[in-house]
Amino acid sequence: MQENLYRELKFAVVCTVILDLIFWIISLFFVKFQIDVISGLLLGSSGMLLNLFLLRRTILNAVRFGKTKHWAGYLIRCLVASVVIMISLFSAYVSTLTAVLPFLYPKLIFGVFYQFHNHSKGK
Repeated sequence: MQENLYRELKFAVVCTVILDLIFWIISLFFVKFQIDVISGLLLGSSGMLLNLFLLRRTILNAVRFGKTKHWAGYLIRCLVASVVIMISLFSAYVSTLTAVLPFLYPKLIFGVFYQFHNHSKGK
């Protein structure tokens, strides 16, 4: 199980980099080159990947030790997302939209992946 979670985390990192590049290129058409778009994508992607890593750790702990402390992991992940949003709101050099956008990546990444994966198996 730990190996599968690690593989999914690696897959998420690769897809995050690709999606960041796509959104950055799209943003070039609308806002030209602005550092706040890039810094927002980097901050948001870092926070999202940290959230996925913490989620992986929470899942492994839940399997090993039961559901005794699963709420603590959830609170820490909420804190990470809140800090990312707070930094983007208070900083003039970070776009809030592009900082929040990467937190939607996992639904896109794993939703599309599993849809194609199940479709290729004939389900």
